[in-house]
Amino acid sequence: MDKTEKNTELSFLEKIVLLALDDKGWFGTAEHKIKFGLVGAILFELVQLKRIEIRDGDLYVIDSKPTDIVVLDRVLNLIGSSKKVRGLRNWIQRIVYKKLMLRKQILKQLLQKKIIRKEEYTLMFVFYQTKFPLVNVELKRTLREEIYNRIVGDSIFLDNDLMLLVVMNNCKMVRKNFGGFIQYLKLRGKINEVTQFHDPQTEPERTIKQLQTAISRAIVASNVSVHV
Repeated sequence: MDKTEKNTELSFLEKIVLLALDDKGWFGTAEHKIKFGLVGAILFELVQLKRIEIRDGDLYVIDSKPTDIVVLDRVLNLIGSSKKVRGLRNWIQRIVYKKLMLRKQILKQLLQKKIIRKEEYTLMFVFYQTKFPLVNVELKRTLREEIYNRIVGDSIFLDNDLMLLVVMNNCKMVRKNFGGFIQYLKLRGKINEVTQFHDPQTEPERTIKQLQTAISRAIVASNVSVHV
């Protein structure tokens, strides 16, 4: 792998944030929801790294050793510093509202890799808007095609694939990325099918199912609180 290829290798969390952006650099309908989906994905990674575990719907730190991944360690430290045992949905909400700059950190990584660029706008010198247009269009196109082919090709899904689909489904990212693909309806139906988790067979699948429920409920609760 040459230096250029290595520089554009994407982490799991970077893929999520990149797919949450449209090609013009806006989060759009994913703006609010992606905060919850991203936290769910971070918790998934911490479970995979055996830093936390979910028992009876509650989160527990089982190894506080740093992962050396900034966003993961911010979340791990927050959970580890709590003296109170909390449920999964409660933690997702608390982490989102603690403003740990998780999404900003991942955007910063994408900027450093020159996959996106940053553009800022002001309105009457009062309101600021920031967007992150694509620089490496080919990289995102390839990522989309890989996901699309895996789904419509009836491939076996890895745990990361399932978690990615859960985040995309809950955060309004499916049509944004695949609406123009020929077999979109098949893809949409397949995603709905595999993310039902009617009979999870493995421990990772059971974990992802719990995370999906917690993400969905956290988003619904946040929507209610916003409109009350």
